Amino acid sequence: MDLETKRIDVPGTFGDGLVPVHIMRRAHASGHSPLVILLHGVHGSANPLPGNKYGELARMLIDQGASCALVETSRVRRDRETFGEDREAWARAAFKGKTFFQDHADAVAGVEAAAMEVGMGPIWIFGFSLGGIHAVLAAGSDGLSFTPAGIALGGSGYRIRSGAENDLTLPILDSMPGSDTLIEAAGRLRAERLVSFYGSLDSTFPEDTCRRLVELAPLPQEKKNFIVIEGADHAFRSLKGNPSLKPLEMISSRLAPLLF
Repeated sequence: MDLETKRIDVPGTFGDGLVPVHIMRRAHASGHSPLVILLHGVHGSANPLPGNKYGELARMLIDQGASCALVETSRVRRDRETFGEDREAWARAAFKGKTFFQDHADAVAGVEAAAMEVGMGPIWIFGFSLGGIHAVLAAGSDGLSFTPAGIALGGSGYRIRSGAENDLTLPILDSMPGSDTLIEAAGRLRAERLVSFYGSLDSTFPEDTCRRLVELAPLPQEKKNFIVIEGADHAFRSLKGNPSLKPLEMISSRLAPLLF
């Protein structure tokens, strides 16, 4: 597949002051193909490099005929690989002092830039975990300049599981708004469609808190989907405990028919 990749640097709120947006699409793609804008989870990294979750999903969706944009929020440093499996050390080194609302502003700025650059056709916003929360808040307020053709969520709920509260001491998460804010935004959500993916082995959000966001959205029932990916973890990086791209392949195959 012959891909075109273009990077746009959008002003960010924190650290290096940049929100890189990578536009990925087929060479000579129709300007009217659907655009899927991918928002990463908290402390995540999104780029077109092989092995990056968002880059891999983008290639799968492009293979189905879509165009994609990867939004990466501002931070102090971008060398995630330096920290190996020490997620907490990475979060504090790269994001210490960053607030939830700074991160939200970054996500919205990236979405708007991608939409302006590519969006002649339908525009979807696909947020994973915190990225999905950003998508719901933006689409449930006056945060976007357009009405998305669709919102897709990957493991996004309004309350984390009991026992996972220690995560809320990390940067960005330590200034999260209360559950009521997200619940109210879901009830005002403006989009033509909504689909939520949930890994059956998600250890971060209880299933009912993810389903509830879909139930609250003021859309006809036939325009809303809640899809459980059996055996997938919260990040959709493993299947039945083993590293695998299969959950992303399953997401791509279920999402693609909704895009066109």
